[in-house]
Amino acid sequence: MKRILIAFVLIVMMGNLSFANDPIRLRPSERFLLELFTDIWQDEPENMDMNTINRGVGIYFLQDFVLGTSNFSFATGLGFASHNLYSDHYYLFDPETETYNFEAIQADYDKNKLSLNYIDVPVEIRFRTRTLPHTFRLHAGIKGGYMIQAHTKYEGGDEIFQHGNDIKFKEHNLDQIERFRFGITGRIGYGRVTLNAFMPLTDVFYDNNAEDMRPISVGLTFILF
Repeated sequence: MKRILIAFVLIVMMGNLSFANDPIRLRPSERFLLELFTDIWQDEPENMDMNTINRGVGIYFLQDFVLGTSNFSFATGLGFASHNLYSDHYYLFDPETETYNFEAIQADYDKNKLSLNYIDVPVEIRFRTRTLPHTFRLHAGIKGGYMIQAHTKYEGGDEIFQHGNDIKFKEHNLDQIERFRFGITGRIGYGRVTLNAFMPLTDVFYDNNAEDMRPISVGLTFILF
């Protein structure tokens, strides 16, 4: 039994060594990705002031399938992405109109954000050169996602509950936010760091004063392995 295990280990090691030195085929790579980005929101409600940086994070695991002996590969997998909108407007339910809308904050506050969290399924075509580790990378694809959770977080003066003191609160189970999303993705870079971008083709909100708002995400991707 021991001899069989040793023989198996040697075969695997030799196979990996020969594959690594093979000048014809690409090695599958870029399986685990960490994305740091900011959202640039478009078509916000009138007089809404947003932070310049609306930071977000994404974690993706993709399986890479090399296309023959070319420099191209196909990849798909699963991931999680969290998007945040920092602004001077609450996202609150208005009982008069029976809708969720962005309303201007009149009190002094320390933090106000809307957080949207998605499970994503990316599909992409990858091009990369063979000069490891100094590899040029160009990726293009699409990404579909499902929103698993959304919430607001506020810290500051109390103009909502009228208690007189500073308050902290979170609101979950928000409405008038689309559950599904779909958009175009791209990455370009050198080595293990690339620029990334995501442009949604679907709406984020519906039937309220933010129904035209969409974020364009730009940032950096770190290829962990």
